[in-house]
Amino acid sequence: MTTKEEMKEKYIAQLEEVGVSVDEELLDWVIDRVGPANYTADGQLVACGDEDEKKRVFTGFVADELEETDEEKGMQAIEDVCEQLSGVNRKYRAVVYYLLAKKYGK
Repeated sequence: MTTKEEMKEKYIAQLEEVGVSVDEELLDWVIDRVGPANYTADGQLVACGDEDEKKRVFTGFVADELEETDEEKGMQAIEDVCEQLSGVNRKYRAVVYYLLAKKYGK
């Protein structure tokens, strides 16, 4: 089984690939919010081309954890992050959530 530290190394590598410096304390917070999805093949990734998936990201993280009540604003933030990661084939959920948390000043 993959450990939290092994997954964290993958997330850091992906963030660095897109030129983002990593706040490890924030990344740990995000990894805890992602929970068991960190360790499942489907759950650990975000499909930015899937509108239902982006809605789940809004509902499950942006609204719940980042407390964004304006759905339009939250969905735009998700679109912005997806665009930022457009060159990345497999977008880790923790990386998407990390970038959203940074956008929201966490």
